[in-house]
Amino acid sequence: MRHDAPLPAGQPLPLRGAHAEAGTAPVPLAPAAIAEFNDLLHELHPDAPHVDSAALNSMARWLDSLPACEAEALLQARLGRLEELRQMCEDRDWQLEPALARRIRRLLDYVDLARDLIPDEVPRLGRLDDALLVELAWPMVADELDDFRDFCRFRAENGGRADREQWLRSRLEEGALWEQLHRVRNQHYVDYGPLEGGLRVT
Repeated sequence: MRHDAPLPAGQPLPLRGAHAEAGTAPVPLAPAAIAEFNDLLHELHPDAPHVDSAALNSMARWLDSLPACEAEALLQARLGRLEELRQMCEDRDWQLEPALARRIRRLLDYVDLARDLIPDEVPRLGRLDDALLVELAWPMVADELDDFRDFCRFRAENGGRADREQWLRSRLEEGALWEQLHRVRNQHYVDYGPLEGGLRVT
């Protein structure tokens, strides 16, 4: 059971309180575009926080204050995870639940857009909205991606020939075996009941 929201990389991006001081907005953010971003975000992950212009500009100031190589690494740490999602969607042996597949494609389609909430052409900051969307929507895909990685290992162990049903059946069998071994380990093989009358020496 997860207690904290899973993240695609390291520490979370500072959505709140990064550089809260007033100042010129680093990027122009149209209210309609912010509303569309939030609509998509909550379509992907209904429990995600709401994103407003103050939070986005605070984060943009923070990102712009970092050395260029560090800022790029932070963005790429999130955007680089998208290749795993593409592989999962395209893997014929791993049949995604249709609703989840649609949400993942919606995420990928947004990131592929050159002109979205923050146009990609904006120096240093153009991929910030893409990286933020990946991070905030990540709980939607984290468990599925963990399972997919395990499936890929299982398939490799089986000579590259396996499908999702075979993987699931194998893991369920392993779980049942583990439970059986656990029960055996914690019980006596024979229960003779309590001794009656004490011990007698003859």
